[in-house]
Amino acid sequence: MQKVIRIFADGSAIRNPGPGGWGVVLIQGRERREMSGAHPWTTISEMELVAAVQALRSVEGRARIELHSDSEYLIYGMRAFVFRWQRQGWRNRRGTELQHRELWMELIELNTSLLIRWKWIKGHSGHRDQSRADELAYEAARSLRAQQKVAA
Repeated sequence: MQKVIRIFADGSAIRNPGPGGWGVVLIQGRERREMSGAHPWTTISEMELVAAVQALRSVEGRARIELHSDSEYLIYGMRAFVFRWQRQGWRNRRGTELQHRELWMELIELNTSLLIRWKWIKGHSGHRDQSRADELAYEAARSLRAQQKVAA
């Protein structure tokens, strides 16, 4: 029987754009793992994608994965839009170049090598694990911003 890994991913940015962070909660059976990181100048959208990439990169071996996020950009992007964007030369409906192309391309690659179900979850709805991913992302962004203020 194949193992199931549940991933809860979230991104944050102070002032959007500004210092940003990402947070992930990975659950496999009774085992829980948390990860987070930060970038000095970014957007919430970019951090949402980075959270998913970082989580999926950390998966070892074959597993069924349920990736939960409150980002419609990420979830519906991976469920449907990314294939259209590829066909359109990485341009959106308005014909402008799609942002974060490298992240989308990595997500496509991870999606083909792993068994992933992309699941949208309403943000700030009280779900314990999604709320924790949100906290990790915000804490990472806030910590980086504090370090930037000290260095300035």
